[in-house]
Amino acid sequence: MSEPFVSPGKRFTDRYLGVMFASLRDATPEEIAEELAHCRNINRKPVRVPRYFRNRFSETLFEAAGGFPMQVFQTEPYDDGDTLIVYLHGGACIYQPVFFHWRFVHDLACRMHRRVVMPIYPKYPEYHCVDDMRVLLDFYERQVLPQGYRKVVLMGDSFGGNLAMTLTQEIARHGWPPVAALVLLSPCVDNAFTRRDRMVALQPLDTMIKLERIETIMGGWQGTLPPTHPWVSPVYGDLKAFPEATLLIYGSHEILKVDAELLTERMQELGRPIRSHEYEGMFHTFPMFPVKEGFAALREIVRFIS
Repeated sequence: MSEPFVSPGKRFTDRYLGVMFASLRDATPEEIAEELAHCRNINRKPVRVPRYFRNRFSETLFEAAGGFPMQVFQTEPYDDGDTLIVYLHGGACIYQPVFFHWRFVHDLACRMHRRVVMPIYPKYPEYHCVDDMRVLLDFYERQVLPQGYRKVVLMGDSFGGNLAMTLTQEIARHGWPPVAALVLLSPCVDNAFTRRDRMVALQPLDTMIKLERIETIMGGWQGTLPPTHPWVSPVYGDLKAFPEATLLIYGSHEILKVDAELLTERMQELGRPIRSHEYEGMFHTFPMFPVKEGFAALREIVRFIS
């Protein structure tokens, strides 16, 4: 019997995940400390667009309050004055965007014919939760609001989804024009880990995230804030601030499925609309990758915010 067909994109993704995440997933506390020190050094250097996308993004530098020099990348050549998509990349609060983030953002812009901006927010361990939100709020107030876009869409994957949720809540608290849509891809929403036992049960299926590793990193990132503070765990914030157009996409084979289910339940309890879509057999942040389910999720996102 012949082998079932596996697309080149799927083969590449499987190879990448196997090599990239095996050492991170199984890291010891000492190896985590070494990785954090490495990330501190790397994150002090400017982010560079991958060669393949170098002519498809432009870069500006935003001097945030407090002196943080934030690089902001935006897709070219789309310059629609009506809609702006603000994309907050994931990376466990310590990593800069990887090739697949650039690929996803570029593909999204091409399909939407809208400009997408991706700010490179501060990273742990040099910076903490309060630094992230102060910088992003300053950026939003001084760079996004003055442009007068009719529609602003906030989107984020994994840790970036956490930031997108918190930023949405803070925009409402400040009385600024509400965001038109919120798109969350495998977001981490409960860094108090109140359903840890359910995450442990899913751990054998997760090819990317090790629960103990995430607990260690997020515990440091939150700084002096308690784990249920809305800036740390936005599921405990004002969920009524979320727009009616809220889309949540996640995979069945990831521990953050538990967070997605918690967020869905909380929204339903409040009578707030949310489109929650679990993709069977999929891994963490799968829409980033060149697999058929990832392309399907991207098409769903485009239809949702068009």
